[in-house]
Amino acid sequence: MTDVSSRDDAPVSPWPFSRGDLTAGLRRHLGDASIQVTAVEPLTMSSRRPSIGRVRALRVEAQTQRGPLSLRLVVKEPQGTTRTGLAGAGRREVGVYQSLAAQLPLSTPALIAADAHGDWLLLEAISSGRDPSRWEAADYQQAIEALVLLHDRFWGLGDDLAAFPWLSRPLEADFEVHVTAAAQAIERIVRMGEPEILAGAPERLVVLARLTQAADRVVAPLRGEPSTLLHGDYWPGNIAVLRNRSQVVYDWQLAAVGPGVLDLLVFVSKSQWWFGDLPVSAEAIVRLYREGIARGTGKVWDDAAWQLLWDHALMWRFLQEWVDLLAASPNPVLLTQAEQLDRVWLRPVSEAVERRLGAAGLPSKPVEQTPA
Repeated sequence: MTDVSSRDDAPVSPWPFSRGDLTAGLRRHLGDASIQVTAVEPLTMSSRRPSIGRVRALRVEAQTQRGPLSLRLVVKEPQGTTRTGLAGAGRREVGVYQSLAAQLPLSTPALIAADAHGDWLLLEAISSGRDPSRWEAADYQQAIEALVLLHDRFWGLGDDLAAFPWLSRPLEADFEVHVTAAAQAIERIVRMGEPEILAGAPERLVVLARLTQAADRVVAPLRGEPSTLLHGDYWPGNIAVLRNRSQVVYDWQLAAVGPGVLDLLVFVSKSQWWFGDLPVSAEAIVRLYREGIARGTGKVWDDAAWQLLWDHALMWRFLQEWVDLLAASPNPVLLTQAEQLDRVWLRPVSEAVERRLGAAGLPSKPVEQTPA
């Protein structure tokens, strides 16, 4: 949703919003009742990574009492839900922008208009001054400091956040939905005999089965942590670094309530998945977060307690998201990413299972140190 460039001459399907929706939204956003929309033109988008649903850019031309106006916007059309039985991804994002954005200690795109059920959202287009793959150490540090502020603002307020029923609660109300989806994915892997990277390795199937069978044990330490507001998909790909070096955080479709370590684990693992070696180590990222939380909330973990928490967060995120994803991924795609998948997820998860659940892991190899 960040980089918007020249006009796209390809045919475009009708916009999901009406001219009235757009006009009313712009009048409200800009505080100008004289706005009259004269044209809506499609724009191309670059550097867009996979997202839930469809994202398009547009230019809006309008007339006002003070003269012509030209704006760049983005329309998002989330499709379905992140899991059957859960609130729609669009409903969550609309809820964040409408009900929580004013309370967030970080910048978000302005919401221009939205469908009440989250079928579409119109947002201001944010032009990033630096692609996420080119982030510097200072950008990572700033993003973690912002994450600390977000978690500190809502620290221990899980009960208060119950006022927003559209927020995901993966460790509570939504827990069985995620576990059932993972179990069904494993059954599909065994039945179909693919993807080969899992079906062809009995020791990996053992790890997957152990995760689903011991799901309550997997989340037990996480449930014992203070709850806060989670972005749900916090990583450089959802953070725009502007030319003045400030940051804007978008894509709140997975907003949730839970322990902050889940956001941090997503940040580290997804950055490593997409970018490989980072300009700042995972250990330094984690240390910055722990020190920030200690200053803000007084919560301190010793290294053993943190290692336990990290292992269980790693196992849960793999169970919650990756089992189903891998089951639906084509063999050729996974084969090209086998080394990366093993380094970022399969081996660390197997080692965590062996440490915490007593199950056999993968054959021993040199192990990367878990961030502490």
